[in-house]
Amino acid sequence: MKTRSLLSMALLMAMIPMAPTLFAADARARIMRKDTSHDDVLISQYRNGTLIYKMKENDLHSKKLAVSKLDSIYFYEPRLFSEAMSLYQARDYAEAKKKFLVCNAAFKKVDTAPNNYGTLAGFYVLECSRRQFDLSSLSSEQEKFRKDGLTRETQLQQLEVNAFWEAVRSKSWERLDRLAEGWRKRKVTGTQRAQIAYCHGLALEELAKKNPKRMTEALNAYNRALSADFTASHEIVIAAASNALRMYSSNPKVQLAIKLWGSEDENKGSSGYQLLLEANTLTKLYIEAGWDVSKPLTPEYKAFLKYEKPKQ
Repeated sequence: MKTRSLLSMALLMAMIPMAPTLFAADARARIMRKDTSHDDVLISQYRNGTLIYKMKENDLHSKKLAVSKLDSIYFYEPRLFSEAMSLYQARDYAEAKKKFLVCNAAFKKVDTAPNNYGTLAGFYVLECSRRQFDLSSLSSEQEKFRKDGLTRETQLQQLEVNAFWEAVRSKSWERLDRLAEGWRKRKVTGTQRAQIAYCHGLALEELAKKNPKRMTEALNAYNRALSADFTASHEIVIAAASNALRMYSSNPKVQLAIKLWGSEDENKGSSGYQLLLEANTLTKLYIEAGWDVSKPLTPEYKAFLKYEKPKQ
């Protein structure tokens, strides 16, 4: 067996995907003491009621301070987190997740401090997985996630809402149906309402296989997902619309309405006819909203455009 040349080995190594570089970093922050004094510092550790910090990067010795002597800590946003958030807001969740993972690892030693960027990055790692519908990763990541540093109610509540995604992952449809009923009156954000409605729609679709009457409930759930957070929940809105169009397309009553469209036997008062008009409206919305760019409509769904409601 011939020994590989140094050049061929280097080329081989270059072809292997690199994992995100993990490193420890000091967290830039302003500490506000109870005596009203404050300092901008570099925090290297926040544990067991004690803060370890330096005043400057080149300081040889660190200082200790009891957390009980502090009024609050304000962490300055690291550039790495800003870069990750820019990617996240641009919906490049795969690349954003890589940077959030690095940021999460970099600030592990302060991840019990309120509003630290290590914990915030960890939260957005979960969000990146959720928005990519990578439910297996979401499940394992949340199991390891340390939420001590989270203080925002909506973020803590999102961790609860992730129970819906876990039910989808495990195909626990009846449990998901009960879960949705339990959350019906809870105050949630538009994004969370969209998630709940979408997951509930998936469950109702499956439950309708045994009880066809639940098909209407499934369509209603997808419609709620569409309207709850129309502009921000881009992935859920597209998925809900696609699922609804699939349901319209496979519905025997809609198929009959298509067959009878424009004929003497056409029944404008039938449920199939009304559902066909709904499919037409949703298809037009899908195209006008630009979702067709992210997930192109099939010719089968585009055919719904032919069935326009007659003008009065």
